[in-house]
Amino acid sequence: MNKKILIFLVFFAFFAFPSFSGTGFEVGLGSGYIFYGNDNAKSAVNSSNQVILSTDAAFFLTMNDFIFFSLGGDAFFDFRWGSGEHIYLIDYAFLAGIRVYPNLWGLFISMDYALGRRTDFISTEKYDGRESTSWGNGFKISLGYDFSAHMKSFAPELVVSLKSMPRGGSRDNLLGVSLRLTRHK
Repeated sequence: MNKKILIFLVFFAFFAFPSFSGTGFEVGLGSGYIFYGNDNAKSAVNSSNQVILSTDAAFFLTMNDFIFFSLGGDAFFDFRWGSGEHIYLIDYAFLAGIRVYPNLWGLFISMDYALGRRTDFISTEKYDGRESTSWGNGFKISLGYDFSAHMKSFAPELVVSLKSMPRGGSRDNLLGVSLRLTRHK
């Protein structure tokens, strides 16, 4: 089985990579909301304070003017604290997918496969420690506007995304809004 996968990857690299016409990258920072499948994740602390941050980065291979292959990663940080207790929930994933520009100015849609997990840092009266979920296979769908759609320069993107990740018997859904800096032409 592993030989077949290796042969496929070599075949793909030999014939596909020369057809890519360029590379690019992007980095972003944002915020959002997380719908936890397990209510215990967020109710461990009587939190009076909360901050949710997201960050992402991607590397692009241009297939043509309208389709891009992407590799990257993202992370969501949900910090909750109050009354001397805290819980920090960090969701992180590696991403691989396709971005499509349907020729509507800078509008784009992307679909990514996500391999990720969540690590929780908890400090309460009852428990003090770190827990991690197992690695899971999920997906991320994004809709955005790229202000550099037909330029060869750095420009911002405004992106709304939904990432869905399995967590054992439940599923976390992460809704994010981010502002990214990109260059991909």
